[in-house]
Amino acid sequence: MITKDAKLIQPKTVVVGVDIAKRVHWATVMYEGMPVGKAFAIRNTREGFENLLFTLNALKQKLGAHSIVVGMEPTGHYFKPLAYFLANTGMCQVVLVNPYHVNRSKEFDDNSPTKNDRKDARVIARLVSQGNYFFAPLNYGVWAELRNSNAERLQLIKKRWQLKNQLTTILDQFFPEFADVFKDILGKGAIYILTHYPFPADILEVEEQTLCEGLKEATTNRVGQKRARKLREAASHSIGIKEGLKGARNQVYHLVEQLELIQRQIKDVEIKMAEQIEETGMGKYLTSIKGVGVVSAAAFLAEIGNPDDYENYKQVQKKAGLNLKENSSGQHKGKTTVSKRGRPSLLQLMYQIALVSVARNPEMKNFYRYLTTRQENPLAGKQALIAVAVKMIKVMLAVCKRREYYDGSKVGKGHRDARLQAA
Repeated sequence: MITKDAKLIQPKTVVVGVDIAKRVHWATVMYEGMPVGKAFAIRNTREGFENLLFTLNALKQKLGAHSIVVGMEPTGHYFKPLAYFLANTGMCQVVLVNPYHVNRSKEFDDNSPTKNDRKDARVIARLVSQGNYFFAPLNYGVWAELRNSNAERLQLIKKRWQLKNQLTTILDQFFPEFADVFKDILGKGAIYILTHYPFPADILEVEEQTLCEGLKEATTNRVGQKRARKLREAASHSIGIKEGLKGARNQVYHLVEQLELIQRQIKDVEIKMAEQIEETGMGKYLTSIKGVGVVSAAAFLAEIGNPDDYENYKQVQKKAGLNLKENSSGQHKGKTTVSKRGRPSLLQLMYQIALVSVARNPEMKNFYRYLTTRQENPLAGKQALIAVAVKMIKVMLAVCKRREYYDGSKVGKGHRDARLQAA
């Protein structure tokens, strides 16, 4: 949340701007809007952090300051050790500066696009002094555990997608018809065939009944004779490459092995997330919303942290990059779009929740229908989904903050009244 009125930056406040790096950070101190001394280095070690504390305490006493605010640019994950260290000391307030603002403000001092660590630290200190910062979202306890679990889950899903693409690439060359038989190559039936008979030559070497029995066992009788027959027909007419089968078969085996491992790991992480969301005491309220499952609810809390830290839903909307921006100049009136300046993972999550909600939640389905069919300014499909995503943020945050179960009668009253008036 940007602090427009610079509440922390009162008179007699020492402001420290820190440019974050992997090994050595650089810091600049400002007091009453003026630089104090030269920029200095902070080694990313305990000794370096303790030296920083000593320096800041000495400056505070020398200047007669009342408080210290340390601002930094959230560069990847490198800022976290210093941010947590300073926050845990209790001697200063840690805030963050938007990297976009830092990049845009570099030329203010010297009218030069020059970039270096000392200059960046000075720019950060000036932005904090002007009140252009947001509070560092440092998570503790179950909130930190939940965020780490969700980060692991997202990494595993990305790896699964990469491995699936590699597997598809091999099948496109050696058995392109496989996708016509199995729509989901990660399904139980497909995995069974890829493990035992990945290519046409392997399939044609065994009887149809053998394939049928294997598929039935792998899918608990959901797939059988019909699929086995279709598989053999596809294999007999395949245009796949017949050279290099041994190496390709080995690749498929290893890819399937890795995919099965990742599937188990994702399941383990999701079980852990279900336990963690239970510990927050908010899971039961979120999952009472039709269209929000346990994993989606846990991922939502992992992305935003403790809902009690927010004053209203617009802060979460902005964090997701779903806040609106106007594209107009002079007489030109452009389209209003979302900023997308937020957490991509939260934006993607809310879009997925909106898709499911429109299908399963009666109130959201009606809201979506209203947005796309109203007489004045009807929205296109994706625009309406974005509006549903924002609505879901509002609802999900509300049930958490109020500790209430979802009540559909309280949702969508505005557009229901609008429909009645139109009628």
